[in-house]
Amino acid sequence: MVHVRETGAPPAPHLLTHVHTTPATVHEAQCTAPMQQALVDKDMPPREHLVDAAAIAAEWLVDSREAHGMIGRGPTRPSPGWQAQVEGASPIDQWTVDWDRQVVTCPQGKGSAMWAAHVDRTRDRPGLMVAFRTQDCPDGVARSRWTRAESTGRRLHLPPQEPYEALQAARTWYASEDGRQGDKGRAGSEGTLSPGVRAFGLRRTRYRGWAKTH
Repeated sequence: MVHVRETGAPPAPHLLTHVHTTPATVHEAQCTAPMQQALVDKDMPPREHLVDAAAIAAEWLVDSREAHGMIGRGPTRPSPGWQAQVEGASPIDQWTVDWDRQVVTCPQGKGSAMWAAHVDRTRDRPGLMVAFRTQDCPDGVARSRWTRAESTGRRLHLPPQEPYEALQAARTWYASEDGRQGDKGRAGSEGTLSPGVRAFGLRRTRYRGWAKTH
């Protein structure tokens, strides 16, 4: 896989600033951090780093800002919960998180009954588990859009405050007019890749070995 970074601030021309080559088995989300570090090492760190949805993650948004002073921009992936796919359900972005009081309020105005530290065993990441009382969750058809648990209230798994707020801020920016205008910069990258593919065979390497391929 070939990953490129380029400048995109109009009216200046688009210039490639870094090329990163990996095996095809490496997911592009794993390439964002090393490419960012390469730009820092070249003394060319961008103020805003436009990426696609595959690279946007809450932890990366925080690390990018704290380690390099870069603001990560781009479309965020939809909530992975099933509620985001069911009409009339309530995905997490419809709930209000009060970090000071350690309470989450549902769209119906009910506050959570439990707030506890939690570790995601699958990805080994710290977070929070928030639970609601059984009586605070609707009954009947409405309940099926709220939770699939039959005898308990709804439970939410949240990342820590800083990554959570960074992801919400990224979503707010992308949905705004500034976000729609700013995201057009990514189209320039696609325009750069197009002649590379069409005219120079960018999809197929002519060489064997990492050094020549790069």
